[in-house]
Amino acid sequence: MNKKIVFVLIIVCLLAVSAVSAQNSLFLNNNNNDSMYQISLMQAFMHGEYDGVITVGDFKTHGDTGLGTFEGVNGEMIVLDGVVYQAAADGSINVMSDNETIPFATITTFDEDAKINNIAAKNFDDLTSQLDKEIEKYGVNNMYVIKIKGDFSNITVRSVEKQEKPYKEFTDVASVDQKVFNHTDQTGTLVAVYFPEYMNELNMHGWHLHFLSDDKTTGGHVLGFNDFSGSGQIDEIHEFNMILPTDDSFVNMNFTEDMTNKISSVE
Repeated sequence: MNKKIVFVLIIVCLLAVSAVSAQNSLFLNNNNNDSMYQISLMQAFMHGEYDGVITVGDFKTHGDTGLGTFEGVNGEMIVLDGVVYQAAADGSINVMSDNETIPFATITTFDEDAKINNIAAKNFDDLTSQLDKEIEKYGVNNMYVIKIKGDFSNITVRSVEKQEKPYKEFTDVASVDQKVFNHTDQTGTLVAVYFPEYMNELNMHGWHLHFLSDDKTTGGHVLGFNDFSGSGQIDEIHEFNMILPTDDSFVNMNFTEDMTNKISSVE
């Protein structure tokens, strides 16, 4: 065969392989440049690093969708459409002022890369299993934020009472100061954040879900639910930025302990 023809065929084959690889990436298809911005790390938070690192006002400059908590673990955070909400320990939902501070949270500027239509999930495990299958199409080693909107026959959420110094480890906080609320017939949005396994202890591997009702009266960290129907929007994320605490407790903290089981126990 003519050498020139062989060379052309090789180039065509390489381009075809590149095209197949690229089409599995939502990020490449949509030419996005969004990133995940994180305050502190999960391992430090689990050890009791609850002092604020950044203000709500500064945090919002890094995105419009996310989750986390506030100084002293003062409730659960839901960031939706650029508004930072607190699901407080008394069950109320509050819009937080720009002066409040944050010890641990993640946020991104949400860009819809794909949709998930006609979701029907019996419970929490059923939904996360469906989400796992969905992201397998694009790569389990990426980060994802998914906004899932719909109806729940019931949903169980938690919040946490604000802590005072000296701070306890979060496993102790969750066992003593966690407040659990069960709500029926709810319509609202789940903010679902996914981190791959290799990022475990920087954040939690797998799915972390917070809920906010459409009427802004209920919300929190999701512990479980039944009979959900709705749809979702996927944002695939390839860049990670983190700001660390600078206080003495963090600088001198011992990070040699494997926190995997403790992290799993509070989720």
